[in-house]
Amino acid sequence: MFNRLGYRLDVHMVRLVITYVLTCLLMLICNWLLGQTDQESKYQLQWSDVDWNAGDRGQVFKILDSAALESPVFMGIEIYTEAKGTFSGFGQLTPYIDGRDVLNFGEHQSLGVMFDPAAGEGFSPVTIKLRFSQPVQYLDFRITDIDALEERGDSLFIYGNGKDIFPKLEVISEKPTVKTYGRTAVAIGSGSGSIGNGSAFGGEENGDIRVHFGEEYLDSVTIHYYETGKMQDPSTRGIGLFSDLSFHAAKLEPMNLLNFGVVLDDRCQPTVRWSTEQEFGLDEFVVEYSYDGYNFFPAGSAEAKNTYTQKAEYDVPLYRALNAENYFRLVRIDENGQSAILTSETMSGAVCYGFTTVNVYPNPSSGNFVFVEIEATEQKPTEIAIIDQFGDLLVKTSYELKSGLNRFKLESRHLVPGIYNLRFAIGQEVVTKQISILP
Repeated sequence: MFNRLGYRLDVHMVRLVITYVLTCLLMLICNWLLGQTDQESKYQLQWSDVDWNAGDRGQVFKILDSAALESPVFMGIEIYTEAKGTFSGFGQLTPYIDGRDVLNFGEHQSLGVMFDPAAGEGFSPVTIKLRFSQPVQYLDFRITDIDALEERGDSLFIYGNGKDIFPKLEVISEKPTVKTYGRTAVAIGSGSGSIGNGSAFGGEENGDIRVHFGEEYLDSVTIHYYETGKMQDPSTRGIGLFSDLSFHAAKLEPMNLLNFGVVLDDRCQPTVRWSTEQEFGLDEFVVEYSYDGYNFFPAGSAEAKNTYTQKAEYDVPLYRALNAENYFRLVRIDENGQSAILTSETMSGAVCYGFTTVNVYPNPSSGNFVFVEIEATEQKPTEIAIIDQFGDLLVKTSYELKSGLNRFKLESRHLVPGIYNLRFAIGQEVVTKQISILP
């Protein structure tokens, strides 16, 4: 009796342990699946959902599936060539050489690009650039109708960003009309399609390749498309692009300011320089200047490059005379108009000029006057301005300096308590002194 009870207890314990282990495994699997769904949200573009005007050399598409993102993804396509000739059209339905309006580039939602080069222009490439409004990962698409017909043949060269990322190219068909060499695809054999006429009427895949970019962050993709051969003037060239296109929106990190500084040219004109990485969603950078460190105003700007995957460098010349002390700061403005101060720097103007010595006393002052002493090396005029803490000009006057020490007083009894700047423009020099007025 005792042994049988113990046996039942052992079986019960084993069942509990098995149930516990299975429950834990199920929870782990669920968490993993949820994580995968979150990380690997795939976005696709259906050409049939958007309009493309035949002959247009550029188009912007909104990826509708990306609407749940904080910044929905837009995709721009630019198509151009240095050759003379005529673009026939783009889109899922493209006019063919013989005038028929048929689906020439397979049944995988290809974007058809057709170009008829003028005489003597047969070897110039057509360039197709795909740009994203924000970086993407795992970009995957198909290129169709790469083939050779008569004495001409198609070839492609593909890269991402600034030629620093290259995809994996995969031939799809077991009897292909195309072969890949690294980042290049070259036509071999005969024309694509079931009847070898260079057009995939029935959706055959013998002229297709699949392009995989993997986990690399992409801002853009460039495709150079050539049609070359013994013929000097091949007939209209055509290719199908970006069918079955899909990607994942990349998880973006905040912009990183790498450096910021001010340099002077041989005429003592300041140029503000900085560099960034991981730029995204920005409109412009504004360089602000101040002679006192409190009142700043815009002095220059630069359009944001928004190159998330590459380092961006900026130079903004300001073309202005230096003060005794000069304050610069960099402001970032995003595409929604929101601004943020990134950093600041102070530079002395003494490196360029032997500034006249200026003293203001008492400081702080609670009397009716402040006294000014200016040591001048020669006779010259000076303009004196009193500016409040909001940058508003309150008083402007002038004084003729003589060579040597100059002493005079400025009336301050009408100034309310606060911080003020006394700005002295002495010839080409500008000297600013800050003073506090007490009750």
